Amino acid sequence: MFPNLPSARKGEKENANFIRTFRENTRKLRKLPEKDLVKIIKLALEKTDKTYVNLARLRYSMLDDKIRTLAMENKYLERPFAYEFYHALRELIEVKAVELGRRVVQAEVDKRYQNYFRNGKIPDFIIHVPGQIEPNLAVIEFKLATNVDGLSSDLEKLAAFKRFPLKYAYGIEVIIGKADDLTLAINLINKLTHVRGEKIVIVTFNTDSWKAKDFTIEYMPSNGFT
Repeated sequence: MFPNLPSARKGEKENANFIRTFRENTRKLRKLPEKDLVKIIKLALEKTDKTYVNLARLRYSMLDDKIRTLAMENKYLERPFAYEFYHALRELIEVKAVELGRRVVQAEVDKRYQNYFRNGKIPDFIIHVPGQIEPNLAVIEFKLATNVDGLSSDLEKLAAFKRFPLKYAYGIEVIIGKADDLTLAINLINKLTHVRGEKIVIVTFNTDSWKAKDFTIEYMPSNGFT
């Protein structure tokens, strides 16, 4: 359990107001303000316990050539961080620091769900009301900053899930790594930005400072669902 949730770094009054506003919004199952949802994602990342990821590698270049490609395609090195994030977010929900109404956070969804989670389009996490097309809230993808070759495919997936028929309200890409690696990844993302594309939230998580930041881009997928 996390004591004194949420973090009091920015003041107890600000956090109390944030939680009260968030609960009021989710209780009516309305679309959440993007700034609040992103703040929750960042809070969960910063609440992750280093103990459970301190043996995780951050560079695929450290892996043997024979398994590197397969490991990158299956996000092998991202998994410890994704699992710990899921645990931290569930803890926040269980102690009532975060309320999602009837929405739940789910990972590794069966590819038959909603008839569109197929052909590699299974996201890392979804926030939704199970069994209903709407209101689908968020699709979340995790990527190491050193696994930049897969960033465009993640953005394609996030943008596609925001479109009809699933219409997820938010697509969020979480990028994890050291400061220098994050800088390179951000530079690549800026080159992939399109004018009048789908809005995608990029959350960067610095493993040196254990801090999360965010910014928004617009990305136009080359294809919709296929």
